[in-house]
Amino acid sequence: MAVCAAVTAAVLGPAAGAFAAGPGQLPGSARAVGSTPADTARCTVAQSTETFLALPKGCTVHRGMADGGTYVRTVKLADGVSVAKIYRMGPGHFRAEGFAYGSSFGSIEATQAEPYVAGNLNGLITALSSQGELVSWIAQAGPSGPHVETLADGKTVARVTRLGDQHYRAVLVDAGGRTVATMEVDGDATFRSAVKVGSVWAVLETDGSVTSHVQG
Repeated sequence: MAVCAAVTAAVLGPAAGAFAAGPGQLPGSARAVGSTPADTARCTVAQSTETFLALPKGCTVHRGMADGGTYVRTVKLADGVSVAKIYRMGPGHFRAEGFAYGSSFGSIEATQAEPYVAGNLNGLITALSSQGELVSWIAQAGPSGPHVETLADGKTVARVTRLGDQHYRAVLVDAGGRTVATMEVDGDATFRSAVKVGSVWAVLETDGSVTSHVQG
C-alpha cells in the first residue's frame, strides 16, 4: 500500500481507518495550563514541531481537552516523515497523537480495558499499548477474508474466520498449537483490533486481513 504521510485530518475520512480524533481536540497545537494568565502564556506552544519544545518547569501539559495528559516523548514513524507524540493520561492509560508536516491527523488511546490499539493511515500502521509502548510499520499486501497465515515472527499463526459482514475473528496460536491471543472486529462497532504477543504485534482489519510486525 502506498503511504501518503502528508494526508491531514481535513482529508482523512472514515474509510481510511485512521487515527480517531477525540472530541474537542485542537490539532497542531499543545497548550500547558498555569495558575495565572502569565503562567498560561509562558506555558503555551504556538504550533507543533517534530521535536517537542521543552516547557518551563511547573507547566502541566494539556492538549486542549477536558482530560489533560503529561507529555512523554516523540517517536518517528515508519514512513520517515510522520511522528507520534505520546502522552500519559493516567495509570495504564496512554494516548499517541500523529503529526505529519506539523498537522495532526488524529490520535489513538490505549487503556487498561483496551490495552492494545492501532491506527492505519493509508498503510502506515501505528500501534500503542497501555504501558506507553509504540511501534509503527508499513503494511504489506496480504490475504483477506477467512485464511491462515504466519505472522512476522515466523512462528505465530493467525487463523482468521468470518462470523458475519465485516465480522472476523483471528485466533493466534504458537508453534505448539496453543492459543495465545484472540482478536475480533465487527464493522463500525470494532473496526480494528490489535494485540501484542511476545515480540510480535498484530492488527486485524474488517476485511479479515492481518498485518504484523516484530519490534526491533
